[in-house]
Amino acid sequence: MSHSTLRAGAVAVGLTLVIAAHPAADGHGRGDRDRPDFGAFVQGQLKAFSQQLFGFARPLDGSAAGPFDGPSSEALVLAKGLRATVVSSAVHFSADQIALWPDDRNPRYLFVCDEESSNPAVQRVDLRKPANANATTIVTGLVACDPVRRTPWGTIIVAEEAGATGGFYEIFDPAGITTPIAVTDRTTGATSDPAHLVKRQAIGSLSFESFAIAEDGTTLFGDELAPSGGAAGGGIYKFVPTNLYGGGGPITASALSPFASGLIYGLRVAASGSTNWGQGAETGKGAWVPVNLAGANVVDPAGNIILRTAQTLQRFTGYYRPEDMDIDPIAAEDGVMRACWADTSRASHAGDSAVEHSAVRAEIMCLTEEPPSAAVPTPATGTIPHVERFIAGNQEGAMFDNVAFQPHTGNLVVLEDGPTSIVKADGTTEPRGNDMWICLPDGADDDVQSDGCVRFASLRDTSSEPTGFIFLGSGEAGFVNLQHRAVDEAGGRGSLLLITGFDVRGHGRD
Repeated sequence: MSHSTLRAGAVAVGLTLVIAAHPAADGHGRGDRDRPDFGAFVQGQLKAFSQQLFGFARPLDGSAAGPFDGPSSEALVLAKGLRATVVSSAVHFSADQIALWPDDRNPRYLFVCDEESSNPAVQRVDLRKPANANATTIVTGLVACDPVRRTPWGTIIVAEEAGATGGFYEIFDPAGITTPIAVTDRTTGATSDPAHLVKRQAIGSLSFESFAIAEDGTTLFGDELAPSGGAAGGGIYKFVPTNLYGGGGPITASALSPFASGLIYGLRVAASGSTNWGQGAETGKGAWVPVNLAGANVVDPAGNIILRTAQTLQRFTGYYRPEDMDIDPIAAEDGVMRACWADTSRASHAGDSAVEHSAVRAEIMCLTEEPPSAAVPTPATGTIPHVERFIAGNQEGAMFDNVAFQPHTGNLVVLEDGPTSIVKADGTTEPRGNDMWICLPDGADDDVQSDGCVRFASLRDTSSEPTGFIFLGSGEAGFVNLQHRAVDEAGGRGSLLLITGFDVRGHGRD
C-alpha cells in the first residue's frame, strides 16, 4: 500500500471514530459541546502520523521549560528519533545564518555571519577539524552580518542587517582565504583585499536578512523593517543581472559576477492597471516596479542605492520585518521560482501567557513568479509576482525568524526568535524556550496554506535563540546555531549544532 493511500485511509478511519464518539446535535453554535472539534482532530493526526509526514516520531507537545546553562548538545529538546551533536564551539556566540560549501551534499566548510561582532564578522568552519578549533575568521569590519549564501557560481554572499545602509558583499575563493580581509570603509566598500571581497552596490542598501538567489543570478530580497507611525514596513525587491549566469563552473573574476551590474525592482501588490495598492494590499498578484534611481537622495554620494528612500517615494508594498527567505526546491524542480520568507512581527510574551501586549502575529509569506497571460502586457521582468500567506502565526508560534525548505519533501522548517516569558494566571512568571517547527506543503485542498505544522525542537536555554537552520542536501540532517549561548561542553561560547535523524524515505513528493 502506498504511503498516500495509508494516510488517507487512516484519516478516514480516525474521522469516523471521532464523529461516532461525538455525535452532532441539532445545532452547531458555540454552545454545542457535542460537536466534534475537527481542528483538534486534524492536529492530532499530524502528531499521530508525524513519521510518515515529517520523518520523525512524537513531535513536542509544548515549549521546553527554562532556564538551562548546561552542555549545548543537551540544550535542545528534540522529537523522538532526532539527535543533536556539537559541530563547532569555536564560532562566535552571535553566529547567525549558515552556508554550505562547496555543495549541499558533502560540504567541507560552513560559512557563518556573526551578527554582533565586527571582528570576527564572517567565519569559515572546517568540518574536518575538532569542534573547539575549527573556526577561522575570514572577514572583519562588517556591522550586523546576518544572511549568508553560496551562489550557483561558487562565491559566498554575506550582507548586513544594519538599517538603511546595510551592504551586500561577495567573497571569491572563500576556501582559499588565509588572512582576514578587513572592510575599511563600509560606505565606499573599500576592503584590504578587493580581489577576494567586493561590495555589490548594484544590489542596493537596506537591512538585509533575506535573499533567494536563482540559478541565473536573479535575486529576491527583503528589508528587515517594521512599520512605524503609519509608514509601511520592509519592502521586497528583485535584482535582475545585466549578465545572467548560464553555468559553466565557478566565477573567479569580480567583473564577471552577475552581481556586478543590473536593475532593481520593488514589489507592488495590485492588479494590472489598478490603483488599489497600498496598506492592506499584501497578498495576490502584483508587479515589479523599476526603482527610480533619479529620485531625491535615492543614490548617495558614494554610489549606494538607498532602497528605503526609494520605497518612501514609490510606496512599494510593506511587510512587518521581512527576515530569512528560502527557495522552494520542489517548485524549482518544476521550473518555477517560489520563495518564502518570515515576517517576524511582534509579541511580548510566549506560549499560553495570561498577558500579551503586542500580538502582531508572525507569518510566512510566499512569492511565486508567474508567467504573463495573453490578457496582460509582458511585465518589465517577464514575470508576475504572486504573494500568498502560507503560515499564520499564533501565540504558540510567535515571531518567526529563519526558514529552510527540506530537500525532496517540500516541508518547511520555521524558527522562532520570540519572547521567552510566560505570565501565569496567579501573576508568577516562568521561562519557556523558542521553538523550531516543521510545516507541510499545501495540498490539493482549496486554500493556499500549509496543511499543518508540528514542533520538532525547543530550546531549553531561554537566554538563547535558534537561528540559521539549513538542511544538508539529503534532507536527513540540518545545521543550526544556538545564538547567545554562554557556555558549552568545550568551555567556549559558540554553539553550532547538527541535528540528525530526519527520515525522508517515506514522505517524498507522493
